[in-house]
Amino acid sequence: MPGRRGGLYCLSKFRTDSSHKIEDMLDEFQPEGMFYKYLCEEEQTIDFDGFTHFINVYFGAELPGDLIQQLFLSFAHHPSPKDISERRMSTFEEAFSTVKNTIQERVFGESSSDAKLAKRIPLKPLVCYLSLLEGAPPDSKLEFVFHVYDSDGNGYLDNKEIESIIEQMMNVARYQQWDTIELEPILREMMKEIDYDNDGIVSLEEWKRGGLTTIPLLVLLGLDTEMKEDGSHIWKLRHFSKPTYCNVCYNLLVGWGGKQGLACALCKFTVHERCVRQAQNNCIHTYCSTRSGDTTMHHHWIETNCAAKCSKCKNTVSIFQGKRCRWCHNLLHFKCIDEWPKECDLGSLAHHILPPVHILPAFLERKQASTQSSTNLLQATSPAGNKRPLLVLINPKSGGKQGERIYRKFQYLLNPRQVYDLCKDGPEPGLRLFSTIKNANVLVCGGDGTVGWVLDAMDKMNYGDNRPPVAVLPLGTGNDLARCLKWGGGYENEPLHKILNMIEKATHIDMDRWQITIEQTKKCDKGDPQPYNIINNYFSIGVDASIAHRFHVMREKYPEKFNSRMRNKLWYFELGTTEALSTTCKNLHEQIDILCDGETIDLGGGPTLEGIALLNIASIYGGSNLWGTSKRGTHSWHIPILFPHVNNNAVQLQHRVQDIGDKLIEVVGLESAMQMGQIKAGVRAAARRLSQCSTIVIQTHKPFPMQIDGEPWMQPPCIIQIIHKNQVPMLIGTRKRHTWNILRRQTTDDGI
Repeated sequence: MPGRRGGLYCLSKFRTDSSHKIEDMLDEFQPEGMFYKYLCEEEQTIDFDGFTHFINVYFGAELPGDLIQQLFLSFAHHPSPKDISERRMSTFEEAFSTVKNTIQERVFGESSSDAKLAKRIPLKPLVCYLSLLEGAPPDSKLEFVFHVYDSDGNGYLDNKEIESIIEQMMNVARYQQWDTIELEPILREMMKEIDYDNDGIVSLEEWKRGGLTTIPLLVLLGLDTEMKEDGSHIWKLRHFSKPTYCNVCYNLLVGWGGKQGLACALCKFTVHERCVRQAQNNCIHTYCSTRSGDTTMHHHWIETNCAAKCSKCKNTVSIFQGKRCRWCHNLLHFKCIDEWPKECDLGSLAHHILPPVHILPAFLERKQASTQSSTNLLQATSPAGNKRPLLVLINPKSGGKQGERIYRKFQYLLNPRQVYDLCKDGPEPGLRLFSTIKNANVLVCGGDGTVGWVLDAMDKMNYGDNRPPVAVLPLGTGNDLARCLKWGGGYENEPLHKILNMIEKATHIDMDRWQITIEQTKKCDKGDPQPYNIINNYFSIGVDASIAHRFHVMREKYPEKFNSRMRNKLWYFELGTTEALSTTCKNLHEQIDILCDGETIDLGGGPTLEGIALLNIASIYGGSNLWGTSKRGTHSWHIPILFPHVNNNAVQLQHRVQDIGDKLIEVVGLESAMQMGQIKAGVRAAARRLSQCSTIVIQTHKPFPMQIDGEPWMQPPCIIQIIHKNQVPMLIGTRKRHTWNILRRQTTDDGI
């Protein structure tokens, strides 16, 4: 529930939860529509009741009454007679004028108490503004703003119009609590930079070029909300298991079915629902709004609303008799605070936290920011000492609701600027922010596909030798890469403090990645698109890919039958049994030729194969090790860097050790679906070893099911080339083996 300070900005959050489109809503103003009764057709205006009904339907929620009143009164603002006499404003200008006046009058605190709710407001500016909220691309927003400030309509911004833009930027800066004395000369210099030909006026082309490359114009004008409302609470409904009190009225929280209230996700400030509008905007600041040079981190004290021990005197702190720091989590009596160090050490998680004093608006650092994209709204600097700030990238769709819960918890444990929802903007915003930090770690919370997504995005960053290592918090099913790196097969709701401590103690390793190129031999053949061009885990052809492809097709056709892990496993079992009986990939050696490091591999020697798999890591199918374990023989050692060519002799292969970072990939043959099940169950040790090499060429002579890292597709006859792409730094976990489970099947540690 937004407070008064948020004003129009709060609508962005409501908009993300709504599925309605403004163009569809306009149909309801037709004679048969639900809003027609509120419309004055001649003037195209609506009254307050119609506005309230329209807004609540459009956003799909009942907005707070005070917010609706603020919005209505802001759209009731009319241009001055001087403006009207000079030139009739366009619909877009009228809409943006409304937005500007709303920001100035509501957000910046200018009084509008004399406005009457009995007024009617024009429909078109409201529609234009809501269209803007629906997510216009940056270039469209920039063009929209340009035409609004081009008051004489001549297609250029002159000095007077540029001054109006600077004044709006200063208003936004005051709202953000930035140092405007320091900022004003920077803004003027930036506006000069936009005039690329130095002719004293700014064209639309120059305006868009500057806004899309080096200067965050939309942020400075208050039309990009990434840095909005720093210091405002983010409310979440919570149920409490122990007595908890409201931080506003100091009374006990009691609700239907137990103790409940609204708690801020960032600082745990807790209130009754009825008290939320009286709550001050006293939440944490996640970045520093001024370039003061002082990097001293101060405590953020919040009155404690439940009893606990004092960190100073060790006596009990009664309810509302002390304060707790949101950053270091120390709790102190009021009298003990003066005796406590003024500087906050960030507590037990200081190793991972990026302090707000090390994050600045990028345009305050003009020299560094000038070469970066305008999407870099914030810029981070490295903390002193041996700290390694942690970038957390979470896929909330992985693991049911685990991702959403983890996202909220990490926002509280760390600086919220370190935690990103991959479903919103992907990994790029977080990676860009951390690109200027010399020593950082990355935690990917999701499945193997999410890890691959992040690694691909990191390939596009210009890290040089400073690429941060990646740890994995496995969500969902499978998670073979996480198993191989000792992060486990799935997150089991362990305390996140424990996970963070493991990351702090983790060691680095370089992991190989492989480039795969597929060229169809007959262009006219139709097949599925290739899902990836990078192999992180494995690539396979034949029996296992056939099962995975059938599963994928069935799930796409009947999603309601694949709504639980147990059902998925049963489907896999059924499809595996069907494949074992039908043997659709038998006599594989007759349809595939394979060269490893230039040597032809004889697939026909030995038991008949129904599939081949290329393994980069020592885990597949949720923990199976197809290569198996090896003991180094006295005459079978090799150093891959000095002797990259590997003999494919069957005897020598038995002594080859699988390594995730040796720039070699292992090739194994699969005899049947039955064999795969036996390996999974531990009845058979491994698949048939075929080669360990650095380059592979495969030619298929008929369509085959294939899969890369668990993503299957049907591939027509083709030529496949696989070469080493690069090595990326990863973090290995510190999970301990259970010594009592001595009969446990050996799984994935052999390759590390």
